[in-house]
Amino acid sequence: MGVVITRAAAIAVALTAFCFTESASAAEHEFLKRFDGSFTGGGTVQRSATESPNRVKCTLTGHPSATGISMQGQCGALIFSRDIRADIRYDQASGRYTGVYVGSAIGPAKLSGKRKGDAVILTITWPRPVNGDTKATMTIHNNGKGRLAITVTDELKPGGARANVTQIALNQS
Repeated sequence: MGVVITRAAAIAVALTAFCFTESASAAEHEFLKRFDGSFTGGGTVQRSATESPNRVKCTLTGHPSATGISMQGQCGALIFSRDIRADIRYDQASGRYTGVYVGSAIGPAKLSGKRKGDAVILTITWPRPVNGDTKATMTIHNNGKGRLAITVTDELKPGGARANVTQIALNQS
């Protein structure tokens, strides 16, 4: 006994899929709008496994679009200052975020991940080893109430414990 799908049923399935896709896209667009504007704050950055964390002050400006976020700014302390930038795009078909992070002394890094609630959790793929490997995790959390947090977690030595090497908290200004 074969399955018979009526034309009306096929249209209903197609409309349901379209509506789900549109609502998912609308939800992502609303999430991305949280990144619009200027943010200031600070935290700590550990530039290498042999170095203690440095306290930094940061400014960041976000420019969301219907399909992604572009953020740029600067973080620094008395002994260093670094321009930072992330260009991240949302792919509606896969539900994934991908992009590029610029701010490391070793060059641009690839980003890839998914959103979970108020956070985008991204795998960073460095162009060459950092602390003995080429992978780390960046979590960008935006609660929608003007607070943005960026955390980078990495192993300080190959096979070692994971630690937060960057912890930045910013408020919308």
